[in-house]
Amino acid sequence: MTTIDFSKEWQVIVPSDIPQAKKAAADLSRCFGLLATLNGSKAKVPELINALEPMPSKTASCIVLNCEKSGSDSDLRRNGFAWRAKSGRIEIFGESSRGLCNGIYSFIAAMGVSWPEPGEETLPKAGTGLVRDNASEPSHFDEKKTFASPWRRFMPAGKRGLSKIFAKNEAFTTWAARNRYDALVIPMAAFVSDGQKLKQLDKNAQEYSIALEAGGHDLSSLLPRKAFLFHRDYFRMEDGKRKMDHHFCPTNPGALRLIGKEAEKLFRAAGEVISSVRKVFHLWPDNGAENAWCSCPTCRAFTTQEQNRIAVNAAADILAAINPDAIITFYENSGEGEKISIRKNALKLEKLPDSE
Repeated sequence: MTTIDFSKEWQVIVPSDIPQAKKAAADLSRCFGLLATLNGSKAKVPELINALEPMPSKTASCIVLNCEKSGSDSDLRRNGFAWRAKSGRIEIFGESSRGLCNGIYSFIAAMGVSWPEPGEETLPKAGTGLVRDNASEPSHFDEKKTFASPWRRFMPAGKRGLSKIFAKNEAFTTWAARNRYDALVIPMAAFVSDGQKLKQLDKNAQEYSIALEAGGHDLSSLLPRKAFLFHRDYFRMEDGKRKMDHHFCPTNPGALRLIGKEAEKLFRAAGEVISSVRKVFHLWPDNGAENAWCSCPTCRAFTTQEQNRIAVNAAADILAAINPDAIITFYENSGEGEKISIRKNALKLEKLPDSE
């Protein structure tokens, strides 16, 4: 453990070219001031100092923020960080703007501050100003060996969860940053129905380098369920009967044409909202029904994994024509699916994130 002397004068040195770290840095200064007061100190809240400007106080203790990259979109997937704390100097390093934000909030959490819900803040009990080392956090500081956590995605739980996000748009993105989420995954249909709300969410998320991503368990959404009334052959067969509950018939030419039209509409709608250059679309099979595919005479020649790949490839071809830089993520249960190669713009996830 490291003891922080809150009675000293502190200042936060902020990189001049990382605007995505400004709000996190302000949060750090505010929390530092709260903990100083909690520990009986009358010192001022640490001032934020531009790294290119002269230091207002050469005797003050410093919290130095540093970033390896400029935070460009191409580096957004790099979220590694490291920090070290001494009694009179704290250094927080990120390998990107996203990593720096993660490092800042990792350090704040080590001081005992937490945010259980948007708009809620929990402070530690009055103590001695200790920064607690945690096994899941970096216990060393090495710019060549940053602590890289898995890319964390937040997925709202259904329409109600999405409505809660919209109701507390700014507070929610702040909460997501404080809890070190790297991306927000929004269902594809919402980009058609709630485009303006999502543009504001994307704008707020950009302030912390949090990515907005589209999709989830949305592969079935590429074939509108209302088509079942006139084109039952587009849907999967089970025990000789067509079912509209999960997925579709991936070998039916008519189904693939309709999927192409729907995918183009959804991809374009999301593309108009998401500001990232490299947009990410998640097309995973229905949760809990990953193997519920088609058993029609044509589809019987393919495993459920292969049927899943046929569907993903059809969507990937549409996306490649619209945006060559965008990618699709897909998921499949273990099985014989390797006989069908996946498109270059499709990335297989080994594990799906949990819904929150």
